[in-house]
Amino acid sequence: MGHPALILRPYGLFVSGELRLGLEIVREEGRIVSVRPHTGIPEDYLLSVPFVNAHSHLEYRGFQGRLDGLPYWDWIRELTRRKSEQSLDDVRADCHLAAQENRATGVALVGEHSDRPFSGEAMASEGLDGILFQEVITFFEQESREEKLSQVAANLEQNQKSFSGTAVLNPHALYTVDERTLREFGGSKDPISLHLAESVHESEFYEYRKGPIAEFYARFDVDPGGMKGSPVAVAHDLGLLRPGAQIVHACDLDDSDLNLLASSGASVVHCPRSNRALGCPDAPVFEMLRLGVDVGLGLDSAASSGPIDMFAEMQGALAASIRRGRPISGEDVWNMATTMGARTLGRSGWDLEPGFSGPLIRLQLAAIQDAESAILAGSPGTIEWVP
Repeated sequence: MGHPALILRPYGLFVSGELRLGLEIVREEGRIVSVRPHTGIPEDYLLSVPFVNAHSHLEYRGFQGRLDGLPYWDWIRELTRRKSEQSLDDVRADCHLAAQENRATGVALVGEHSDRPFSGEAMASEGLDGILFQEVITFFEQESREEKLSQVAANLEQNQKSFSGTAVLNPHALYTVDERTLREFGGSKDPISLHLAESVHESEFYEYRKGPIAEFYARFDVDPGGMKGSPVAVAHDLGLLRPGAQIVHACDLDDSDLNLLASSGASVVHCPRSNRALGCPDAPVFEMLRLGVDVGLGLDSAASSGPIDMFAEMQGALAASIRRGRPISGEDVWNMATTMGARTLGRSGWDLEPGFSGPLIRLQLAAIQDAESAILAGSPGTIEWVP
């Protein structure tokens, strides 16, 4: 005999970011079979699919609060230096702590960027699903890229021993990966997640061969190659803007970039707290959404964003849009953190609808009438997982 149907009767539930009152969920064996009007007295909580951390660096958890106040390029260089000083035991512990904190803030799906071999086991230990992007950086190995790719593939294999979800090799950014390797990724059908147009330094480099990236290339006598134009146009020319491609940050864009991005079928991950902390432009999320681009929300790393807290990130997204004078709604932001964010990881149907068989979260929030109010009132302490 099967288990009896379970009725979940919140006073409100989220469907594609919109808070709807007066509905209940019927589940059978963990699968939603019906969403219907209340048949009894509701309980004092809200119901949602879990959050999606569409861009993450679990392994940087140990740097939380240690790199504060540095501008973007100085932050990148100091992070790289400190990474070289870490023990593998410390990296493993950081991954596990960050995975636990993702779970505590209501996250079930993660787009994880991993440079070392421990994120997979950390995600598996906390029941986190998603995609593990094993980062490829070949800046210092352009003459021996095959050896570097082999090393990264070994880390990927180690992660795959524990993590049963999708795990792929992945380019870190345009300026850290050689052109040949970028073109190979551009010709692949695998999902990719590329840091792109995060700061103005990328456009300075690709359009004018100026700025700290150009100076960095010159310092190490690395040929910048022939790729020129806006970073988005360069990525498009390399085949990196396509369905299945996730563009991370996308802060420094003009109208031409936005139109190219929208026509490509690529999605975007918005990381507002990290962008703010590192002095990057506020991303034009309002325009992306109106052009039909799927935009997810990413906690990035604790090294730049601070504490792992999806409510703080959603609040940051609202604040960033207000600073730009192009405000987005609470419904937009909740959708980015759930249903639409899942689509940036190739997951459709991550929503409170018949057929959904994933986990659910309760939010212990009373008298909330809309998504923005839930965002402003929520915290990891208000999250409970539905058994």
